[in-house]
Amino acid sequence: MAGRALPSAKRYAEAAFDIAQATGTTQEWEEQLSMLSQASGVPEFVSMMQAPEINAEERSKALKSVLPSLSDGTRNLLMLIAKRGAVKVLPQVYSRFQELSDAAQGVARVQVTSAIELTDTDQRRITEQLATSLGKEVLITTTVKPELLGGLVIRVGDRVIDGSAQQRLQALKGTLARGIV
Repeated sequence: MAGRALPSAKRYAEAAFDIAQATGTTQEWEEQLSMLSQASGVPEFVSMMQAPEINAEERSKALKSVLPSLSDGTRNLLMLIAKRGAVKVLPQVYSRFQELSDAAQGVARVQVTSAIELTDTDQRRITEQLATSLGKEVLITTTVKPELLGGLVIRVGDRVIDGSAQQRLQALKGTLARGIV
């Protein structure tokens, strides 16, 4: 595989999503791709899936014994990815599939980082405000980073809204360094 570019995770995810939508199995595909994404971090799994000495039939049998709950479609996708030596793209395939599924359902996943643990009330309020602003159902995940000092950093896809005290202090420092008060 040296010198060969890995196939596009985006292309695999889009093909899988098209199949999942056509068969009404989007939830099943998402769960199975999540499991495969996690499995791709296990060296023994990657070795089994990409070992050149294991032929496709043996690999398929081994896969059925290790992960019997995989649907035929998901197993076929994995076998294709493994054949191309691209098992390490599974996390990106899962991530892109999830984005496509969310977009189809009108859902936005939001990462909220704060200096302190947010209360349930805070989380509900943030979720409601973001849902109104984005016009979508919002699913938030929270993280605590004390170094932010205060405020929030909100990430929606590629967009970042940094309202942290740390960012405000950096902006003030920049302003003072330029001599503008």
